[in-house]
Order: sequence, then C-alpha cells, then structure tokens
Amino acid sequence: MSRDLKVVAIGGGHGLPIALESIQKYCDDITAVATVADDGGSSGRLREEFGMPPPGDSRNCLVALSNGNIVSQLFQYRFDKGEGLRGHALGNLIIAALTDITGDFEKALSHARELLGAKGQVLPPTKEDITLCAELEPEGEVCGQCNVANRLRPLKSIRLEPPDPEANTKTVKAIEDADQIILGPGSLFTSLLPNLLVKGVCDAIVNSSAQTVFICNTVIQPGETDGFTTKDHLEAIEKHTGKKIVDVMIANKMNLDFDSLNELADAKSPPVSISDDLKEDRVTQVIADVVDGNNLSRHDADKLGEVLRKVTKKELISRD
Repeated sequence: MSRDLKVVAIGGGHGLPIALESIQKYCDDITAVATVADDGGSSGRLREEFGMPPPGDSRNCLVALSNGNIVSQLFQYRFDKGEGLRGHALGNLIIAALTDITGDFEKALSHARELLGAKGQVLPPTKEDITLCAELEPEGEVCGQCNVANRLRPLKSIRLEPPDPEANTKTVKAIEDADQIILGPGSLFTSLLPNLLVKGVCDAIVNSSAQTVFICNTVIQPGETDGFTTKDHLEAIEKHTGKKIVDVMIANKMNLDFDSLNELADAKSPPVSISDDLKEDRVTQVIADVVDGNNLSRHDADKLGEVLRKVTKKELISRD
C-alpha cells in the first residue's frame, strides 16, 4: 500500500497524539484537527490573558508529529516554579508568542511546525472563540470545557457558543482532499465532539468520499461516558452531528485477568462493552487488541497503526 495517502485526524486531549503516532506507521501526509474549546490549565490561562485559542492540544499534536528531538522536549517542558510561569508548558508560551508576532494562531502553528520539524500540519476547526456548554439532567446548564468535564450531574447534550462558528477554510479543504478521516480516541464530549459541532467541519466529513474511522475508547471515562457501550459512543456522535458520518468503528478486544478488571473497576473505568447488535449497513465494527498493556486506558500506537493500515487497505481495494 502506498504511503501517499492523505489522512485527517480529528480530536484532542491525550488521544489524538496517540492516533497521530499510529497513522505515521502507514502514512506521510497527515493533518491533525485539534479542539480549541479547552479553557483549563496553561492553555486556559493563555486563552484568557492573550485572547488567543488554547494552544495545548495543538502543541501535543505537533510534538507527536515530530521526531522526539531536543526541541520536542523543550515544547513539552513544564515549569514547576516561578511566579507566573508555574504550570505553563514552554511550547504553549512559544505558540502564544508566535501568535502575537504573526497575529494569527494558524500561522503560529505553522511556524511551530517548522521549529519542531513536524511531519504533518495541525489546524484548528474554527478561528472563532468558542465555548463548550452542556445541558444537564434533569435541568440546568454549565458552560466552559472544565465545568462540563467536572460537572456533578449527567449531561443531556452539548453545544457550542456561538452556536454556528465558521469553519476554518484550510481544515475544510484538508477534509475534502482526505482519503481517510480518523475520529478519536479521547474524551468523547469534551475533545472530539466540539470539533464536529462546527457545522462546516461536519458537513465536509458528510460530503467527503473518504473512509471515516472512529476509534472508540478502551475504557469508560468517569463522569462522561459512564455505562456507555460502543453503540452508545456511536449514537452520541450521530445525535450531536445529526448525520451518519462513521463508516468503521475500531473497538478494543480486552482479555483481562481478574486483578486488572478489579483495578479498572476501582477507578470507575471498566472496559467499554462491545455492542453485538450493530448492523453492518450502519457501521463496520472492527474488534481487535489495540490497548497499551502498561496503561489500559490508552491505545498502543503500534497495534492501532497496524489495524488502521489494514482497514485502510481493505477500503482502498474495495474501491478498485
């Protein structure tokens, strides 16, 4: 299979960088679309103080696309002391400085890419200042990504404010040109869906002829996907986008011993149950061992890369 594929990966948090490491196993032309709804930690402070998009998710993606050199380590260096510096990642400060110099967050990410020697580009889903809001059960609402993530009541749905932000044109073009679109893994409601709620991004995926693959999380995320099966994850995507956008869903086959299961149960993060009632005409559910044996809440980049390569190859053969 040729490496001349164009792959777009969409998400945020810790999951998207792992997906990017996996994609590099079989592809050289990669675009990451990283959420800009974050408002916590170093990113949140820079967003508030400089009036810029939060840089943290984009920084992690750029580092995942680089070769692990000393510049990558510098970007990930986090100050543990210093008035005003404590908690900041140096890469976030560099991206903030580049945004101030160029006057444009997207240009700042492009220059950061050059500094890191990253093998792919990172784009925001929108250039607008967006806020994530959640409708709660039985009633009420909270706004702000951190508040949504740390809420005490179940959520009914999430939305963006403003409700219809304009999609970034370069992001839409990358999706239109893609051979494969990867969604996730990562926090379903606070990392992945904020990207898909940008209507222009969602529409581009719907209208694309690319294969769209959703990488389901290996375990439940407490407070966010409690009790969710693979089908529940898929239905949450369809509910919030209003469209069928997933062709293939990769779910982890987790054969764990008693001690490991107990450890996950104590952390309130049991394995995501695999639904056996998903029809093939709705989605192709690929079940495989893709978990990191040393961290059961994360995917193994090598395992996941091999599964994605096989899924991609099968799809391309079927098009011939």
